[in-house]
Amino acid sequence: MKKTDKISYQQKPKEELQKELLNLSKQLVENRAKHRLGNLKDTSVFKKLKYQISLIKTVLSKNQKNV
Repeated sequence: MKKTDKISYQQKPKEELQKELLNLSKQLVENRAKHRLGNLKDTSVFKKLKYQISLIKTVLSKNQKNV
């Protein structure tokens, strides 16, 4: 993930971040199911998705503390 991606997450409104968080969580569950079935070759998506999810949660918690 690039630094510009991190900055763009910080500039997005709370509602949009929550939608993105929900979308990423669904993708993570879908990829886990694909992996268990043997249909997923690239397992690096797990690390990428988890990182994005944690980044969004961090931004949301920081925004909540500042309000």
